[in-house]
Amino acid sequence: MPDLSLSGSMRWLFVYGTLMPGRLRWPLIADDVVRQRPSAVPGTLYDTGLGYPALVVGGEGPVPGWLLGLSERAPAVLAQLDVVEGPHYRRTDVTTVDGVPALTYAYIGDPAAFTVLDGPWDRDDER
Repeated sequence: MPDLSLSGSMRWLFVYGTLMPGRLRWPLIADDVVRQRPSAVPGTLYDTGLGYPALVVGGEGPVPGWLLGLSERAPAVLAQLDVVEGPHYRRTDVTTVDGVPALTYAYIGDPAAFTVLDGPWDRDDER
């Protein structure tokens, strides 16, 4: 396994939906990603029915996604994502299932009306 510890100014971001490589919002961050690989975090992934998923950290299973190493522009990228993710998501510290500390955007509302997904987010809607 490659060394994925924090080094220099790189910051790790775990993404699980429209920010994953090849997905709808990937172009927002692609130029600032210097490393990437599949990963997972403990939690529950939901389909919001709105064209994007919601992650509740600490749920039952591993939530699959991507671990992204951000460039030295990480603070600016994260500030932009804070706006993009909106008021229902909060930037949160997580540790991947293989022990890498990272940030992610966790849903902070009540997911009771959402459908639990039993696998990765696999669609993009432009709603």
